[in-house]
Amino acid sequence: VANHIKRTPGNMNHFLLIIFLVATSMGGVLAQDLKKTNIQFDFGTTITIPYKGMVEMNPELIEHAKTEYSADFGFFLEFLISYNLNSKCAISTGLNYNYTSYKIYDQIGLFENKGNLTNSNISIPILFKYKPIERLPLSISAGPYLGFLINANEKGTSIIDTTGLVFLQPDPVFDFGISQEYESDILNDYTSFDYGLSIQFDYEIKISQTLNGIMLTRFNYGLKNVLTNDLANKSSANTWKNYNLMIGFGLKL
Repeated sequence: VANHIKRTPGNMNHFLLIIFLVATSMGGVLAQDLKKTNIQFDFGTTITIPYKGMVEMNPELIEHAKTEYSADFGFFLEFLISYNLNSKCAISTGLNYNYTSYKIYDQIGLFENKGNLTNSNISIPILFKYKPIERLPLSISAGPYLGFLINANEKGTSIIDTTGLVFLQPDPVFDFGISQEYESDILNDYTSFDYGLSIQFDYEIKISQTLNGIMLTRFNYGLKNVLTNDLANKSSANTWKNYNLMIGFGLKL
């Protein structure tokens, strides 16, 4: 269970500005070779898949600590540059901003925490694209990615089950009531970078002479244990990898 530290939510506007500036600067350079090079903007929903559904500490004890994780929704934005090797193959890279979230439920005896754990990452994917049938606008891409963590936060409600508790006199420890809101900065619980593999399926739709739309589905499979195993965070997990599914739409110039 992470320590409950008050924190003001981070502002991601400057990270989105980076993507915009890179896209603007690269656009002029690539304009001379648009037959072989394409610029693409993607956005959509991220579904985070928990690495473990349940983490328990000392399960032999009746009131042992346990944490349950379940999937939740986030979003992603990205800018990609693609280079066409031939009519069937291409390679693309760029910047991806991915905001992931999953639901978390902690229980230690009478204490419960219910909330969401969110991460913000900037990643650099390198995707090798293959189009099996030239006449069909369907393609598959795969390749590695390198990610950098920029924010990690846990936010929710702490609850104390007071059923059966009898106090002879008021106890100042429980003066705050049955529940209270909390927000914790847990950035130090995670390593600063991550890496893994991505696989993507996309379907291309022609919108105009110079603009195509793309419906895409990408699965990111993390290969690195991203926990720092800092005992100060009181976490019962000792291994965690990032898995998420991105579903979205893109515009290809």
